[in-house]
Amino acid sequence: MQFTVTEQIAARRHDVVRALADPGYYASLGDASMSVRAPELLSASAEAGSVQVRVRYAFAGTITGPAALVVDADKLSWVIETDYDTTTHAGTLVVVPDHYQGMLRCRGTLALTESGGATVETVAGRLEVKVPLVSGAAEKAIFGGFTRQLGLEATAMAAWCARQPE
Repeated sequence: MQFTVTEQIAARRHDVVRALADPGYYASLGDASMSVRAPELLSASAEAGSVQVRVRYAFAGTITGPAALVVDADKLSWVIETDYDTTTHAGTLVVVPDHYQGMLRCRGTLALTESGGATVETVAGRLEVKVPLVSGAAEKAIFGGFTRQLGLEATAMAAWCARQPE
């Protein structure tokens, strides 16, 4: 499934980029989502016009139906690797499952544009789930969770940026 998701973050772009590599931002997220545990920043570097971040997420919901026969909810965790170029204001992201590597593939692009003192975040890419009989439903469920998480993080990012000194 091809996707494009756009969120508006009520913060300036340079503050958003700075937050992406700040452990304090991820610590501030806590358990903002009911279906995903608090993200864990694994690594972050900001140097020479580039920001590289690795963040682990873990599913915290319940799996029902046929998917429950194939997937263990306790093993649904993944790392999102983001490489952002601060000169072009664009980057790439890759989702790397901790388990079930053959069942999920997601790659995309990230663009941050300024708009009236806010930042517009656009994530576009391709999500593929390879699970017999449930791939389409799984892609829709994952995409729904992804868009909800981006919305929660956009709100949290704006609040975190507003609390930071200039």
